[in-house]
Amino acid sequence: MRAPLLLLVAFFLLLTGCSSFWPVPGETPLPPPKQAQLRQLELHQFELQLLAIRGAKHCLPGQYIRLQNLYLQARKEALNGFDHDAEMTLLKYQTQNAVIQQQMDWLEYHTLCLQPNYSEVELKERFLLYMEVDNQFALNKTTLLPKYQESLRYAAEILKRQSHWHLQLTGYTDSQGHIQGNYMLGLERANAVKDFLIENGVDTNQISVFSVGENQAVADNTLTKQLNNRKVEARVLVEHHTQSIHRVFDIKDWHAIRDGL
Repeated sequence: MRAPLLLLVAFFLLLTGCSSFWPVPGETPLPPPKQAQLRQLELHQFELQLLAIRGAKHCLPGQYIRLQNLYLQARKEALNGFDHDAEMTLLKYQTQNAVIQQQMDWLEYHTLCLQPNYSEVELKERFLLYMEVDNQFALNKTTLLPKYQESLRYAAEILKRQSHWHLQLTGYTDSQGHIQGNYMLGLERANAVKDFLIENGVDTNQISVFSVGENQAVADNTLTKQLNNRKVEARVLVEHHTQSIHRVFDIKDWHAIRDGL
């Protein structure tokens, strides 16, 4: 039980923005450029985690280590106040990241290069954690709250690489207002999430939207319960993998053709 608990705590810290990057209460707030740089580092940290899940450590160990070292160097420079150096290192990171992402796309399409302990169940659980954060919408609103948007960006990075997943989004509301109006509000919320995911690279055909309005709302006589009822719930349907129309390459073929990518 200890490992799953630690994993959930780690995800909670990531989703709520808690990180050693940020000042503790009472410290001088960071200027906007510095905040943007640290948020960029947080995103790159997530990219590395996702690459590891996709099998980059196993399939492309040299490239992954170089990318990881660039991230660690940029992080160290940023935390020590060398902002210009950090910016230059981040540019190198982004160039290397584009290369390794393209390489992993090719490998995933043509081979079965996955870590022996790779678990699609684990990936789906992580995806749903990002999809189902608290405080998604304000009262009678369809605008995605900032923390929800940040979490959905991470979810989109996973979903757009899992073309055999189909996502069902169901909109909910609290019990305030009229039943028909709440049904439409729930549907608009689900569509708002769908639109946001599409804007972040997800295929529109991967997503369906539904609404139950207030019909399944938990008794919301408190503000907390009202907030919990204003949500979009996600469900992932996993289709069977289809056989590539191309021949399936072995990992040993990679070295012969990777320079052409």
